[in-house]
Amino acid sequence: MTVFVIRDGRVIEKGSFDAAMSDRRSIFPSPMVSRMTPFESPVDGRDITTWRERDADMKRVNACDPRDLPRGPFEKRKADNARRAALPD
Repeated sequence: MTVFVIRDGRVIEKGSFDAAMSDRRSIFPSPMVSRMTPFESPVDGRDITTWRERDADMKRVNACDPRDLPRGPFEKRKADNARRAALPD
């Protein structure tokens, strides 16, 4: 059975191990590289270089990053506060 894959936006026949061996290339995918830039922990000043270190650092002090939370409640609270500020005293 022929297997097709999408590569570079085109449907092509999936390569085989024999074809890879003749081209001297690997059929295994390349590893994903994290694009996290190291930063200083606001908790204890240590360098945070991985996502796992970031999660552990935040869990240690029971903190959460607002970017990790859904935006809906924040936008609702902002609209409610703006409405209250617009009311006459």
